[in-house]
Amino acid sequence: MVRPGAWLLLPLLVSLPGFGSSGWGGVGRPEHQRRTLVLPSSPGQVLPLELHLAPGVATVVELEPPLRAEVVQPACEDGPVQIGRLNERALVLIATAAVLPDEPVLLTVSAEDGAEPIRFSLVTKRDAVDLWVRVVRAPASADEDGAELMARSLLDAPDARATLAVPQEVVERNPHDSRGRVESVLWLGRRFFVTVGVRSRKKGSPAWRLVQGRLRVSFADGVLLEWPAHVLSGVANAIRQRHVLTGLLPEGALGLELALDGEDSPGNFQPLRLEAGSSRP
Repeated sequence: MVRPGAWLLLPLLVSLPGFGSSGWGGVGRPEHQRRTLVLPSSPGQVLPLELHLAPGVATVVELEPPLRAEVVQPACEDGPVQIGRLNERALVLIATAAVLPDEPVLLTVSAEDGAEPIRFSLVTKRDAVDLWVRVVRAPASADEDGAELMARSLLDAPDARATLAVPQEVVERNPHDSRGRVESVLWLGRRFFVTVGVRSRKKGSPAWRLVQGRLRVSFADGVLLEWPAHVLSGVANAIRQRHVLTGLLPEGALGLELALDGEDSPGNFQPLRLEAGSSRP
């Protein structure tokens, strides 16, 4: 049931184990996460941002200005998630029952004037629960034009790649039909270019369609940062398509992971090598 005021939730918040904690769950318990999510440039064209809830645990969602925490579309009446508003920029979500990944609760929140609303998918995961999630706009990058030119050159000349990491399996979407694979990783300082090939395994069926690549890094304080990669796609043929995903590794990042999202479901994060290799695919 939607709760319009935060005061209705405060007695429950202070009594919840782990609320406001920055630590990790114990053995056999889901990992308590603090995450920063960067909004995609066109939220309506990709999957909603996924929030990980657990029954009886409060998840605070804080939106960076000029974003506003105003619910446009409530999750559902008398549903498994209660929604309260802490202030004009923050919501608190409490699940009263587990929300299945294949039956997510959808939540839409307004953005600043003239921008697309923000869509969230609320699910319960066995291995992780969000205690605090910060949602921010992507910062402007002065080298995006140059990065796009480099990415297009990698698509146009796939055999001219240099400084490659070992190929890695990244995504399986119905393994009988399609397979996605990281073919190479090119590093230019903190800027990286990931070449991903998607190949159809079934004759006559098109390759699985990539709609978004998400990147994730962790920091020493335990906060996870997730943001959408800049994706450029090559021309698809009957069985294969190549994509180049690019981004900047943040200062102080302890690791880099990639998830590939399709039209129907988000992909799982898999690690990418931070160091450059010398092998060729």
